[in-house]
Amino acid sequence: MMPKKQVIQLPGDVWRSLRHEWLWVYRGPVPQSGVWSAEIPVPAGVFFVERGEVRIQVDGKETLVPRGQAFFSSPRPRRHWFAANTRLLSVGFRSQWPDGTSLFRDALNFAAEAPALRKATQELFASIHGAQKVVTYRQAIEVAQYSASQWVAREAAFAVWFAVWMETVQELGVQPELQVRIRRRRVDQIVAWLQALPLDQTTPSLPPDFQIGSRRAEQLMQQEFGIGLRMFMERRRLDEARERIVADQATLKEIAFALGFRHASHFTAWFRRHTGVSPSEYRLSGAGQAA
Repeated sequence: MMPKKQVIQLPGDVWRSLRHEWLWVYRGPVPQSGVWSAEIPVPAGVFFVERGEVRIQVDGKETLVPRGQAFFSSPRPRRHWFAANTRLLSVGFRSQWPDGTSLFRDALNFAAEAPALRKATQELFASIHGAQKVVTYRQAIEVAQYSASQWVAREAAFAVWFAVWMETVQELGVQPELQVRIRRRRVDQIVAWLQALPLDQTTPSLPPDFQIGSRRAEQLMQQEFGIGLRMFMERRRLDEARERIVADQATLKEIAFALGFRHASHFTAWFRRHTGVSPSEYRLSGAGQAA
């Protein structure tokens, strides 16, 4: 367990600027066991191993998650290996600052016991899925219809769960990653602009009324992230491609067009150049493997 740290206190308007997107809560068996998945981008979240065991590889480090423990995820690519008959209880979400920076960009990716959070996750599952005992990942991410009151109740249930999540990770010594607002203000403005661009815009040029010029923007991005404007968009595009290929029900051709490729063959060549595998091979390896 990590050493405890002093809990960060910030004004309410800072926390209010966070954007939350609740992606899923599911409980059920994994679809494939005994093989490593492709490297799959995952959001922030947690899964509990209710049966079996899981191995996770992130940034060259492998973590064993045995039965009874939870794995806390930072939003980044990772690989999974599931033992036979593994069953998970999982929640996925996005929690981001206005510039798109995750609240937990690098602070997680570890296994721990978390009984209070496990109880809260069981309660969240019951609130969202009612009397159902098993809901797979695919079922949990299906688009559903809600009345206004049902939607508010869903959001409230996730918010209650998130309060327990925050308390748990703080007890485990993890603090949110905060924006350095003065030093990074220009970088934040650049990133916010890049995040708002359509994904098919691969050669971004700053608008004439932007506060700084393109050369200075490139310098700031290189200093902060080690990449320029174009590479930032290329990585964003690749992350979106990976996520859609694994989680989206659309055809690979439809995904290619949505990302700005006129021909599916161009998309396949581009994806293979960046990942070493074709989109179809990536989908086959990663199908149903989000946790």
